[in-house]
Amino acid sequence: MPLIDENKKNIMYNHVKDKIVENLTKLSVLQEETIVQEIGEWKKVIEITPPSILKTILGIENEQLIRKLSEEEWTYIIKELEQAFIVRISSGILVVGEEQRTRDLSWWTSKKQLESDNYYSTNYMNYMKRILPTEILNTISEDTNAVMNNLADPNLDAFSIYGMVVGHVQSGKTSNYASLICKAADAGYRFIVVIAGGQNNLRDQTQKRLDEVFIGANYKGVGQLAGFKREKMPDSLTNADNDFKIETAKARGTTNFENMQLPILVVIKKHTKPLSNLLDWLDKHYKNQVDKAMLVIDDESDYASINTKNEEDPTVINEKIRLLLQKFKKSAYVAYTATPYANIFIDHKAQNNEIGKDLFPRDFIYALDAPSNYFGAEKIFGNEDKKYIVEIPNNEVMFELDKDIKSIPKDMPFLIKHKKDYNKELNSLPESLHDAIRLFLINIAIRNLRNQKKHNSMLIHISRFTDVHIQIKKLVADYFDLLKKHIKAYGLVSNPFKHSSHLQNMKETFYSKLENIEFDFETILKELCLTVDTVLIVDVHQRAKTPLAYRDDIQSNVIVIGGLSLSRGFTLEGLSVSYFLRTTIYYDTLMQMGRWFGYRIGYEDLCRVYLTDDLYNKFAFIIEATNDLINRLNDMREENLTPEDFGLAVQLHPDSLLQVTARNKSKNTEEMYLEMNLDGLIKETRWISNLKEDLEANEVLLKETTKELIASNAEHIENNSHIWKNVDKTIIQNFVNNYCLYKNDPLGIKSRMPIDFIKEYIRKSNLEWDVVLFNGNGNGIFQEGNIILNRQLRNGKQKQGYFEVAKRQLSRARPESIVMHKEHKNLSSREMRKKLEKPLLMLHALELSYEECNNNYNAVGFGISFPDLKNKQTNSIKVRINNVYRTQLEEAYKDEVDYDE
Repeated sequence: MPLIDENKKNIMYNHVKDKIVENLTKLSVLQEETIVQEIGEWKKVIEITPPSILKTILGIENEQLIRKLSEEEWTYIIKELEQAFIVRISSGILVVGEEQRTRDLSWWTSKKQLESDNYYSTNYMNYMKRILPTEILNTISEDTNAVMNNLADPNLDAFSIYGMVVGHVQSGKTSNYASLICKAADAGYRFIVVIAGGQNNLRDQTQKRLDEVFIGANYKGVGQLAGFKREKMPDSLTNADNDFKIETAKARGTTNFENMQLPILVVIKKHTKPLSNLLDWLDKHYKNQVDKAMLVIDDESDYASINTKNEEDPTVINEKIRLLLQKFKKSAYVAYTATPYANIFIDHKAQNNEIGKDLFPRDFIYALDAPSNYFGAEKIFGNEDKKYIVEIPNNEVMFELDKDIKSIPKDMPFLIKHKKDYNKELNSLPESLHDAIRLFLINIAIRNLRNQKKHNSMLIHISRFTDVHIQIKKLVADYFDLLKKHIKAYGLVSNPFKHSSHLQNMKETFYSKLENIEFDFETILKELCLTVDTVLIVDVHQRAKTPLAYRDDIQSNVIVIGGLSLSRGFTLEGLSVSYFLRTTIYYDTLMQMGRWFGYRIGYEDLCRVYLTDDLYNKFAFIIEATNDLINRLNDMREENLTPEDFGLAVQLHPDSLLQVTARNKSKNTEEMYLEMNLDGLIKETRWISNLKEDLEANEVLLKETTKELIASNAEHIENNSHIWKNVDKTIIQNFVNNYCLYKNDPLGIKSRMPIDFIKEYIRKSNLEWDVVLFNGNGNGIFQEGNIILNRQLRNGKQKQGYFEVAKRQLSRARPESIVMHKEHKNLSSREMRKKLEKPLLMLHALELSYEECNNNYNAVGFGISFPDLKNKQTNSIKVRINNVYRTQLEEAYKDEVDYDE
């Protein structure tokens, strides 16, 4: 009963906020002052208007619910609206293919859009104004106009378009392709197929979204707009509860495409059966090709759509998608993904006489920007303060079981890499998971106190096996029930902490994990007493008995336990706490597991991700790798290059090695060669071996190299640091070949120092080098002959077998500036590398400082900045990996492609 009263109290707040939002969406230009001004005007309206009139203005039926809002409530409204509406976003990056350039690439914006009534796209924009700020909607419109121009006019006799849109995980790709679908329908595309991931939950979620913003099913969503026309409602052959079935399609009577004036929508799971059903249905009615324009949206296109076998015997789903495209004389295929590596690895020449071309995006690639209010990898993992990260202690988890241990002792830490029967040994959860559960309950209460009575979710992803999920759910439920019992028993008494150690633990969680929260813990605890009964624990997998559902008519507070079923595309509403112990060596798999990306309007400060230090580092590396690839795409647009050129760049990028290996694993059974292109990149020893003999050997090596540089004919410039110009490559070769790296990192994939490729680069290159030995601000001195300088002080962490330099950055910002001409010194580091005429070896005499050590260590590190030359000197570098490492990669690949078992 108290919950209902609380909800009634909230009605006034929500109606006032909705009215302000309605007014703000009508404005073309929006600033922070505009929001404050609008709120000031509404304060006056509420102050002077009688309740009998105010209830009509606000659309509230019961006059007794009319009340004044507190200053605290007005502050919450301002914060939420600023986060939602004051957003920066740019249009995307477009690269087009050779053949595409011969087509009409303005047919939509300069002709068809002007001739059309734009019924579906207008409905979409009018409806989405309630949800998204004007700037975001304008950018979506610009982005989708660019994609539409790169499709083809449905009035053409025949066409076959292959493109790809690259977004960010959970950043709103669905909003983008929903807008594209509406414009395609306006243009005359009559058959629209959305292949929505490999899970029922994702297909159902996508169907509901398109029902809302395109179909207007059951007169909801766009169906409620004043401009909605029943006679123009698209015909959907699938619905929120049912994938494509031939019987359903028959019942709709939608078989004569020639006479169809309305668009037909099909939302299917990326699975053999519904794809086969759709093809059978089409084949039954059309022996030859269909003469209508079809648009295929392949969501999460890097998953299952890729042909990992040979072209003569392709994988089933890949074959079905290609057969579907072949069935229509006019087809446009648009792949949507946040992790484009697999799509780029498709052979652009691959073709089969029976099923047509493979799905390489030969015609265009479009990379979307992310809005400034996007809670993404950059924000979470790009900051050294780790504000949103809670590190799971090493003593609570272990990566894999020692081979000598036959069974798992009760006191053994949680095993990250485990088998299907691990649940038989699982009798407790890590304490950090208990802490995460406590934090989630606290977050629910805080959001309620902030008048954000919306869905709340917690993600627990620590296994890929269904049997383990079931056991974890039981252990989580046991602990939650214990917490609930203590909250309800002692939460409302004075000084509850003397009665309950569990409530004391909750208090400690609050003060240790959250900062600058406007409520004290006692207030939060009282609110939690009212809401703790609403929390559900749900496991999501193939055998789950209770589906995960977010209803519109009630707040859902759920602790969600799952694996791969939650790894792609599915949105966890109001996700604020994630506990993540899965591991993988594949970047795309890891990124897709991160369901915590998205938008956290009004509660970003509450969000926390619990993971190990190893996983944190992997995500941090992904950011740099992804940013680098997008930068390359931007360069290729400027240089007028094609998707095929971008495909080559991705395959030869140092951070794509694992992807190359995985995709080619079945094609190279005896020997495996990997290729890389280092042009325009910087590589540094962020990981430094902490073996005493390696440290000493590298110190000697630096002295010997300095002695060689002094004795050489190279031009020597002393400017605080020491620079040598036009150095013979043999000096660099001697240094790189003899430098002692951390040894347990084959190919430098973890440390991102691909030493074998660098050695091969030096061997193949005929360029001279520049060398810089940096002066620092440490107390230690490095001296060789007449060269005397301070060592460079660097902070970091000591790990198993290596030191990791803080911020994963050995050099300071724009290290190339030391050798640049005056007019180029203010360029970005990436732009400087375009200006470099020769490679730059950067030598660092380091003084390493670590919290856990009383004494600083002397060490040597190096970096190389590779020029991005127009006349390439080296192109790609190829090295062979040994069988041991190849086997490890193949085992890891097998581990990742297995489904939830």
